[in-house]
Amino acid sequence: MWEVAEPILKVDSIMVLEDERGAGVGTALMSAAESWGRERGATRAVVISYANSPSSVPFYEERMRHERHTLGFVKRL
Repeated sequence: MWEVAEPILKVDSIMVLEDERGAGVGTALMSAAESWGRERGATRAVVISYANSPSSVPFYEERMRHERHTLGFVKRL
């Protein structure tokens, strides 16, 4: 579990044009973000993504080796 004061890198979103996917652009962006966070003391990276996304879920789990840890809920007001 995370500590309350633990420095965490939070990535709300990255987007890669569909034509550019699979060329390493997303991996390069996320790797750069993770390096930036690590240099500033972050010990974990947290990514926000749609749970059923056919492209981002495999990208984060398989390519970037992130693990699912939370479940979010949204309600239109």
